[in-house]
Amino acid sequence: MTEVTPSRPGLPHGGGGRRPRRHLTRWVAGSVLLVLLAVAVVAATRPSSQATEVQSPLVGHRAPALSGTTLAGHEFSLTSERGHYVYVNFFASWCPPCQEEEPSLVDFAFRQSRAGSDGARMVSVVFNDTVSDARRFAADWGIRWPVVPDSEGAIANRYGVGSPPMTFLVDPSGVVVGTWVGPVTVAQLDQMLAAARRGELFSGGTGTAND
Repeated sequence: MTEVTPSRPGLPHGGGGRRPRRHLTRWVAGSVLLVLLAVAVVAATRPSSQATEVQSPLVGHRAPALSGTTLAGHEFSLTSERGHYVYVNFFASWCPPCQEEEPSLVDFAFRQSRAGSDGARMVSVVFNDTVSDARRFAADWGIRWPVVPDSEGAIANRYGVGSPPMTFLVDPSGVVVGTWVGPVTVAQLDQMLAAARRGELFSGGTGTAND
């Protein structure tokens, strides 16, 4: 007489434990996919004020051409500023991070103006904004340095700016020696300038304007 061993409940004859193992593999793969999708969504929806540390290809090279008629009606050319450190700041009135950083830019520019000929200069470039809105923005914040409209986006394209704010530091010889992606503070502007005066190239970014 041959003894027959009853099969385990819930498992077909000859199936062993393979089906649960396949289910576990599928569950793990699905979990990994969900995690990857979550990371992608966070990266895609990160607000523009979340700056990233990136190395601009302009750092260490001659600054692209920048000239035009300012909002005040004066002619401006970056080459005319040779012999001075010059910050080139791209902004838009509709940009919240630009609004966050503007008090720092105004404070920094005022401090540098008191340093006389040794102080750094500043020029702002209007990014994808109307002249009227940019003029109102400049008036509201008391901007006293040159502001150059860029209605066709030519200047932004030459500097590789995809969204504001972004700031470049040009040394007295006309070479880009520093960049900052995102809103910047007085301390960070000082840090960039100090590095340039030591002969160092600088690239950085910050999460918020209040760091």
